[in-house]
Amino acid sequence: MAQAGPPGVLDDPHAVGKGTVEIILATSAAEQAGEKGLHGPIFDLTVGVVDGLDFLLVAEGFFVVGSGEPTQDDGAVVSGLKWQPIAGPDWNAAWTPVAIFELAGENRVGISNAIQIERTLGRFALGVDASYTWLNDGEDIWRGGLYGLYSATDRLVLLSEVWFERSPECFDVATLCVNQTEVSGRATDFAVNVGFDWAMLDAVHMLGSAGTGIDSDGRERIEWQAFFGFQYIWGSGGEDPAPLAFLEPRSF
Repeated sequence: MAQAGPPGVLDDPHAVGKGTVEIILATSAAEQAGEKGLHGPIFDLTVGVVDGLDFLLVAEGFFVVGSGEPTQDDGAVVSGLKWQPIAGPDWNAAWTPVAIFELAGENRVGISNAIQIERTLGRFALGVDASYTWLNDGEDIWRGGLYGLYSATDRLVLLSEVWFERSPECFDVATLCVNQTEVSGRATDFAVNVGFDWAMLDAVHMLGSAGTGIDSDGRERIEWQAFFGFQYIWGSGGEDPAPLAFLEPRSF
């Protein structure tokens, strides 16, 4: 599952504004239980339909690298909206409903609902993001966390976040419940990321993040995860009303 947001796992509450188009081209990777998962190519499109309402479209492939168990390539398309009913200099909030379509593997479909709230404090911002995802195979995923942003310069924004995900126990980076007809329990991951958004040019941003697991209950801890990509912005004179945009590094 993938959503636009800060350069990390969590999403932000900012709509891009009417007529603005943002495209992210990226890749991400993670290691858990001694196996590596690679997401890419990642294509993330955000279009400002009207002020406070965006159309979202994300497509990505997913591959397991160096696994000792049988796995299969996967991919997904995510499409939906971001509605920002609260927009101001101090408080911002949004609702992000999306539909998920798996292109390989089990060809599952799902629906995700997320709520984001952010408080701005001068050059700092503090935000929370919480989401629930339902999949048509009877499983569901809960995710949430807290992030902080710091505008170090007019062109460089730094990020730190702590997040958790609760999902079926086999939804680690490699197995993803492949060839398993019954899931016996659920597991929870806790992790931390740091990242940056650097405006190389008015219309071109470099995005990156890296992190590690804090702890996991029911499966092995996430060893590491990383993301790197570029964001292209059109509209509003090349300015980005929501200067951070990213896609989460985990598939479903």
